[in-house]
Amino acid sequence: MGRRPAKLLLMTGTMFFSAYAFVSVRAQRSDTGPGAQRFMEYCAGCHGADGRGGDKAPALVAASNTPDRSDSELFRIVHDGTKGGMPPFAQIGDANIGAVVQYVRQLAGKAVSTGAPAEEAITGDADAGRALYFGKAQCSACHLMQGKGGFIARNLTNYGRSRGADAILQAITNPDSPLVPSSEVVTVKTERGAALTGVLRNEDAFSLALQSEDGRFHLLARSEVTDVHHSGHSLMPRDYSTRLTSKELDDIVSFLLVESRKPRPTDAAGR
Repeated sequence: MGRRPAKLLLMTGTMFFSAYAFVSVRAQRSDTGPGAQRFMEYCAGCHGADGRGGDKAPALVAASNTPDRSDSELFRIVHDGTKGGMPPFAQIGDANIGAVVQYVRQLAGKAVSTGAPAEEAITGDADAGRALYFGKAQCSACHLMQGKGGFIARNLTNYGRSRGADAILQAITNPDSPLVPSSEVVTVKTERGAALTGVLRNEDAFSLALQSEDGRFHLLARSEVTDVHHSGHSLMPRDYSTRLTSKELDDIVSFLLVESRKPRPTDAAGR
């Protein structure tokens, strides 16, 4: 108990990190163009890799957020941040901000061309999908749904609101395309010989924070870290296309779509 606190601080339970810290872990370099790379590095952790939003931030492809705004207005938002909680990103430079704005325009254009998918027909058995989600497929080990499940990965309660069946199926069967830095599995080795595996929640010149799959947070000083290995893969299993039948996949997709359409208490409040 007499060790210096900076050597190793192990925390359980939830822990809040700013949006910037959450997504400034590592750029995804396999994508094309500086705009895509900077978006994956700074924006995707909160707004989603496809810009359709998540439980931390709204959809960027919605008419009120991108198509109806000028480039200069979008530039100012990224540069200065917002009163709603988005931090400023002036530090990444004007050229990178401009590239991000143009990439968001591309995402918005794709969203418009594919149309709104939220009301498409349900083709699978949502009840069977629920059983798979909390059972055989083990989705709930990492993802929350209606307040139940793990919390190392994103909350899927509203996931299907802004995504169609094809997009959800793609996310399940090909989880590394694209790979969001905040969900990449890394292994951190320490000078004491320990190896910790999980996802990075923050990384800077002095320390790094890792959340292991059991939900615990590990805050490590840089001086005690000997290696950080990036796996190049997300937490999501990559074998769902063979582990599950096409019907089972359809059932899980249908479950996510059905659950996302259920009214929430916040909906009545005008959220």
